[in-house]
Amino acid sequence: MDARVTGTAGAGTADGAADQALADQAAITRLTHDYCWALDTKDWEALRDVFVPDVVAHLSRELHGVDAVIERISGALGRLDDSQHLVATHQIDVDGDTAVGRCYLQAQHVRRGTDGGDNYMVGGRYEDRYVRTPAGWRIAERRLVVMWVDGNPAVVRFDG
Repeated sequence: MDARVTGTAGAGTADGAADQALADQAAITRLTHDYCWALDTKDWEALRDVFVPDVVAHLSRELHGVDAVIERISGALGRLDDSQHLVATHQIDVDGDTAVGRCYLQAQHVRRGTDGGDNYMVGGRYEDRYVRTPAGWRIAERRLVVMWVDGNPAVVRFDG
C-alpha cells in the first residue's frame, strides 16, 4: 500500500485510495480507543457501537454476541475501583469493507483494600477482524492474547 499523504483527495486516483486507506486505519484505531474508554468509564452500552451484534470474542473464553461480551466485561470490571486500558502499536490491513488488525494492550486493574495488593496488570495484544457497517467500522471478532501479568491476581478474582 502506498501510504503517501498528499493535499489532494481525488476519488478514483492513487492518492484518493491512499487517503481512504489512511482514513479507514484512523477510524479503526479510534474504534479500539472507544473500546478502552467504554471499559474504563464502565459505559457498557457504548460497546454496542464497538462490536457487531453477532461478534465472536475470545476473552478468557469464547463468547458469541454483543450481549455475552457486555456481560463478560461488566462482570469482570464492574466491581473494580478503577481500570485503565491502553492500546498502541496498531497494525491494520484494510481490504475493502473488511480489515484485520492487531495492537498491543496494557490493562491496569485496581481494587483498593485487596489482601496482597491493590493492583493487577495484564500485558498482551488484541487480534481483531473488522467490518465496515452503515454506522462505520465495527469489531466482528476479537481475540485477547495475554503475554504477561504482574501484581495481585486477587484484584480481579471475585468469589461468591
